[in-house]
Amino acid sequence: MHALGVLQTPRGSPVARQGARQATPAPLRPVATKRSNAAPGGAHSAAGSSSLVLRAAASAGPTSSSAPVQAPNTVVDDFATDQRPVILFDGVCNLCNGGVNFMLQADPTGIYRIAALQSPAGRRLLARCGRSPDDISSIVLVERDRCHIRSEAILRIGAGLAMPLPALAALGFPFPLPFRDGVYDLVANNRYSFFGRTDVCRLQDKGKFEARFIVN
Repeated sequence: MHALGVLQTPRGSPVARQGARQATPAPLRPVATKRSNAAPGGAHSAAGSSSLVLRAAASAGPTSSSAPVQAPNTVVDDFATDQRPVILFDGVCNLCNGGVNFMLQADPTGIYRIAALQSPAGRRLLARCGRSPDDISSIVLVERDRCHIRSEAILRIGAGLAMPLPALAALGFPFPLPFRDGVYDLVANNRYSFFGRTDVCRLQDKGKFEARFIVN
């Protein structure tokens, strides 16, 4: 069992990190693009992806009416020295934590980095993707110039892991996006009811996977 860096949170209430907020980069706003059919590992995806190609906004304006992103004093670029994609997961979800443990074992070469959605790094990367920093409704795969959510994120992550996961991901890509996302939403919207939640938020791992987690 790994020793975890955790954030205390009362059961049944949203997770929030107290204290000074970490600086977030200017959000990258989604723009419509024509998507390539090629997916990682040679798999093909249906048209109409849950993926956003991102371009730097001219100014750091609000990305959500309910949770505006404030212009930072210092820009932190999580891809300045490390180009590996980052997987954002719900740190209090039992299902999500189990999935992270499985993914770490299936990614022996360290293709992906990991951050809890509730962590300073997670909130900063959500803003980078043009999402509310408080939005923990979906897993997010953040690349340097684009992000993927919901079923598209799951399949693209699987395509980068050890076999047989790329083969299984290739079977999932041809299904229409609305169908894939519908199945994802059914599980995600009921994940606490079906699988439960923890009283603490998993922020990092003190074991052999410590370097894979980003927190601040």
